Amino acid sequence: MADEVVRPQRDASGDGFGNDPAIVPQPQVNVDTGQDPTIQRFDDGSSIQTFDDGSVLATGTDGSISSLPGLTGQVQRTQASATSQDAQNANLSVDWRVRLSLAPGANYLYKAAKPGILSPLSETNGVIFPYTPTINVTYAAQYDPTDLTHSNYKIFQYKNSSVDSITIACEFTAQDTKEANYLLAVIHFFRSVTKMFYGQDSKPKNGTPPPLCYLTGLGQFQFNDHPLVINNFSYNLPNDVDYIRATSFPGTSPGVNTRTPTALNSDDPSAQRAFTNQVPVGGVRGATSFRQPGSGSNGTKDPTYVPTKILLTITAHPIVTRNDISNNFSLEKYASGELLNRASGGGIW
Repeated sequence: MADEVVRPQRDASGDGFGNDPAIVPQPQVNVDTGQDPTIQRFDDGSSIQTFDDGSVLATGTDGSISSLPGLTGQVQRTQASATSQDAQNANLSVDWRVRLSLAPGANYLYKAAKPGILSPLSETNGVIFPYTPTINVTYAAQYDPTDLTHSNYKIFQYKNSSVDSITIACEFTAQDTKEANYLLAVIHFFRSVTKMFYGQDSKPKNGTPPPLCYLTGLGQFQFNDHPLVINNFSYNLPNDVDYIRATSFPGTSPGVNTRTPTALNSDDPSAQRAFTNQVPVGGVRGATSFRQPGSGSNGTKDPTYVPTKILLTITAHPIVTRNDISNNFSLEKYASGELLNRASGGGIW
């Protein structure tokens, strides 16, 4: 029979008899060398089992089971909690990537009802630079010098202040069709914002200048919807990188040539060459016909190719409205950062 070990009890007076009713008797522990040493069983029917990782499984007198995690369980719980907290922080954090977008109420270009190849920009609300771009901003104060006779120095009189042209340079890469579609949309967007609305345009009305863009990124006290107009866009199609196919209509897989060539039964090289170039024999080649997205009997699309790596450079002029200069500007507010973080209308340069 197993030896029985009884824990000593002391009452509040310390007489050692344990007759104080305020003291709850401690359960007796039975140590049985023939049983699992990791389990401690008590006279009231409860038990405690300890595992190698330090976790504890307790069984109550009514058969209820409760557990306490050991070191391994606590580490896993902490890691899970940290991961969940990071995910929540990421969802609550503000996107500080550099972005060029149109006005919130715009209904043209990638915000049009049919944006065409600009549709990838609708998902990101403008152009998001995938890598941190190089942004060059120059602030200047102009002083007119006055030459004085018989003087060792000039006198400078303040004239005005200005924000000079802004230069943004960033690399874009394309590793799959979706990224190629986005790069194609970015290139065509910057082509478009350097042109005015003209000819058949009605929304906005023809004669409207090129659209205003807004620069956002790097935090609220860097660029916070700062308005600008793009006056120069340049890109170079390199010959030392691979090129990847982009679909002419985003959202579809790259297709093949929509033309279905037919054989020409002729041994005349001139006639064969004329047929290849779609020139009638003895006639003049007509204007090139561009198919609309979705046209063609087989529904295929002509692919467009973009480089897998390219550098885009944009030059822009900062815009500050006359109303902001006259009614909203204050050097005290500007110096405190209040005018850089405007709730509406964009930050003042």
